[in-house]
Amino acid sequence: MISTKIFTRIAVCGMIVSALLLGGCGKKSEEKIAEETMENMLKVSTGKDVDVNIQGKDIKIEGQDSKAQISETSVWPPEMFEDVPKFTAGKIEHVTKTQEGSNQTFNIFFANIEGDALKNYLAALNEKGWQTQLMDMGKGGMISAQKDKLGMNFSFNTEDKKGILAVFSAQ
Repeated sequence: MISTKIFTRIAVCGMIVSALLLGGCGKKSEEKIAEETMENMLKVSTGKDVDVNIQGKDIKIEGQDSKAQISETSVWPPEMFEDVPKFTAGKIEHVTKTQEGSNQTFNIFFANIEGDALKNYLAALNEKGWQTQLMDMGKGGMISAQKDKLGMNFSFNTEDKKGILAVFSAQ
């Protein structure tokens, strides 16, 4: 049986694409319809009320104990944990930020990741004291890293030069 927390994340991910498409249209009535649809779907799936706010290509979801923000942006999140080195060898396309209680998660979606960028990022993590592991899977792979109460996974595909950096805290 899927927990409420996992089901909520699945539901939110499923709605992100449709909301971004509607949000990209820039029409206020479409944004309002998308907000109400997402609020109702989340209420049905979790039993909890949330407030959804769509402004262009930004989506904010707030509940009693949680917050999420999905942004189409090319900017590194300014509130990223200071122990996380900035990855600059790719183009940021989207950023999602979530907070449940004191736990935070950042997901940064990259395109155009250059050559040895991931090996260089692994070295930068090691320099900052992260415990790291690189799993090479031919046309892709993953970096896993941990430092104190922070964890990280960086999945990448060398063929299409895309990757997702997920950084999370467990306080």
